[in-house]
Amino acid sequence: MKDYQVKLKKSIENKKYLDNQQFTNIIEYICENIVSHEFLDLVLKYLEIYSQQISLIPKRLFIHLLSNTKEKTLHPLILFLVLRHNDIDYDLNLDNLPVEQWTYLMSALYKRLPEMLCDPVIVRNTMNKINTYKMLIDSPPWFNENGDIFIGLHLIGFDEDECDELFNKLKTNWSIFKITMTAVSFVDLVAAKCNKELEFTQFLITTLFSLSPASDDIVWLSNQIINNLKLLEINCPIQISDWDDIIMKAVKYGLVEENPEYCFIRVLRKLVKKANIDKSITSKSFELLAGHSQFSNIMLSRDAKRIQKEEVLKLIETLIKKEPSIMAVSHVPLFLCSYNASLSVIDQILLRILFRYEENSIPMSNYRPYLWGSFAISHYQVKNHLISKTLNSFPSTTEVLSYIPLKRLKETISCFPINRTLHIKDQKIVHYTSNDPSQMFDPSFFLPMISSLLATEAPLSIEKFNRSGCLSMVLACLGSYDCSMRSAAYHVLTLLRSHLFCRRAENLFWDHFSSWVAQGIQDLHLKPPPQLSMIQALFLGRMVLAMANHEKGIESTCCRILLARPAARLNHIPELKTFLTAFSGLKDKTLHIRWFFEILRDGTRSTSDWQVLKNMDLFNLFLVIFKCGHQKDRLLILKIMEATFRIHPATNGGTGPWALSLMVAISKYPKELSTEEILLAFKCLQSLSGSSYISLPAVDFWLFLFLEYGKNPDISPEGFDTLNNLVSKFQNISELFDNSCLKDILNCGIVSSVLSDDEAFKCQSVLEYGMDGIQIQESNNYLFLPTLLRILKAKV
Repeated sequence: MKDYQVKLKKSIENKKYLDNQQFTNIIEYICENIVSHEFLDLVLKYLEIYSQQISLIPKRLFIHLLSNTKEKTLHPLILFLVLRHNDIDYDLNLDNLPVEQWTYLMSALYKRLPEMLCDPVIVRNTMNKINTYKMLIDSPPWFNENGDIFIGLHLIGFDEDECDELFNKLKTNWSIFKITMTAVSFVDLVAAKCNKELEFTQFLITTLFSLSPASDDIVWLSNQIINNLKLLEINCPIQISDWDDIIMKAVKYGLVEENPEYCFIRVLRKLVKKANIDKSITSKSFELLAGHSQFSNIMLSRDAKRIQKEEVLKLIETLIKKEPSIMAVSHVPLFLCSYNASLSVIDQILLRILFRYEENSIPMSNYRPYLWGSFAISHYQVKNHLISKTLNSFPSTTEVLSYIPLKRLKETISCFPINRTLHIKDQKIVHYTSNDPSQMFDPSFFLPMISSLLATEAPLSIEKFNRSGCLSMVLACLGSYDCSMRSAAYHVLTLLRSHLFCRRAENLFWDHFSSWVAQGIQDLHLKPPPQLSMIQALFLGRMVLAMANHEKGIESTCCRILLARPAARLNHIPELKTFLTAFSGLKDKTLHIRWFFEILRDGTRSTSDWQVLKNMDLFNLFLVIFKCGHQKDRLLILKIMEATFRIHPATNGGTGPWALSLMVAISKYPKELSTEEILLAFKCLQSLSGSSYISLPAVDFWLFLFLEYGKNPDISPEGFDTLNNLVSKFQNISELFDNSCLKDILNCGIVSSVLSDDEAFKCQSVLEYGMDGIQIQESNNYLFLPTLLRILKAKV
């Protein structure tokens, strides 16, 4: 035995593969003898390294180990064999085992063979083995650690009458029921099957609010309650014995400055939304919330504790929806001061709150033209509580325009939220990820704000209005998917036209621009309110910015296009030939091409934009500039291509030919590409659809790029991510990967040091010895191993 132990130990330390005969000899020795736990530990460690040899272990070893186990708990090697060994089935007679051992074994089998619970014999034996009531009351570790099999058993083995009997028995002993995640999940299913969900949810709510804020059970228990409440009908008769205690605890611990606990507030919010509660409860909740010493600080905070502010605002929104009578005009200034006019989650909630105030006849006109954030704080002089101050004089149009930063408007125009609706009453919160949403203006607020600004008879500086980017933002709104948003934008343009007409001599140039755009849109003969493609809308917006801010080189070209004809030819926007022939000199040419490409990059957002690109026949220009242009030009082209592949499928009649030509252009590019260019090429591949037309060339192109540049640690992670995307998206591509090719891919990951030593070793082991017995835990963040296994399985 010692020789075998020494051999195993050395093999583990050196990660050396034992030949099949050596390993078989060790296993045969264990089968014929009772060995120590230390010996079994070594076998387990070895199998964790080289799981492929688990197929050499006979079924009788498992039976031998099981029959000679005297301890209460099973050795981990037994469970490892059950999880990995395909010959160990649930047909074994395990009924004589102690309940703890039996549970761990059955749970391990269930993970590998979930269909076992479809066998009525297994279900019957399991039901006879387990005393369900005692198990729930005692909540032993073997139950809590193997919840999946008991949940599965409940779904199949318990009928309505059995559930009703079990629930009634538990209900009389709630005081001794142990709150664990597994027990609560099980009883929740029992309650659902016998229509006692409401009763059980009430018990969980009482339990939650009896816990200390430091309890580890708060998070999962509150999530369970919230999920239960979502399934209940609106105004359901939830019986809460002490509403005051729940409200006070939620507000106290949710608004505390240090280590706030948001779960209580979340449950209170769901309760208010779902329960049929008295008006006094809603009013008291609002009063306690607004009267808290930290309330104003939370509301007026900018960056710190965003989650806390978000939860407070969600609760306020729920309260005013439940009981509109608690809304008052004096609340509005604080909300405006808290609002930053952005697309952040917090500001989206605040705008919905303001919308509800206006909808419920709160006179918002008192606060026009609307101010926001720090500008509103200084103007409205908001102090330390919700019941706020008197109004100062109305802000002037010049003052409001001075508060609009050009940089922020440019950012919004570049990433315009085309799906944003004007009427946001019931619109779901959107988590914008492409850019920082807190630095983008919300068009749902911007258009009404500009409309209120232009609706007054106060004199307006058109130059300042346009230089600040306001007109460009309005024009960008013409590409919105929302009819109301476009209608509002056209309304603002009409108001602006009236200001231009009043002082026409001073604003003749912008009056001509307005007529030029209006006639161009009319010539498109679109269904009202006309929706421009985003490329068209951005071109008009960027023209205004260039002309109003006197951008050198671009301004004169835009003016020539504007003055060349009485109406914009929007079917040919941008007017490429005019644009490219309107300048001379290499420097001007480069400037204009990049300005033009930036419009295409930011404007390619939908199939209508793809149609514009296709009609303008731009791809040949892209290929020429990619071959002989600067790096900045190539990066812009790759970004345009990535956006194009994302919005239109890579079929033969779609973007497929463009994708193939781009791959050829990159493959034949004579110089070394930069890291940023390679990363963008990978993003282009990820954006391609799962069309078979493109599958083999796409994977072949990935191989070329990765084997050429994959040893760079800045490139390798994106390369592996792209490969995983392609393998999961395309079918029948495994033929492109032979063992030599897979080893080269693995070598790139090793040289770049992006693969951990553990993953590199596992990949090498799989390539050399096969993939039998290999399993990947969900917690492991492997880059290449899951993809490698998928490729190898497809080849079998």
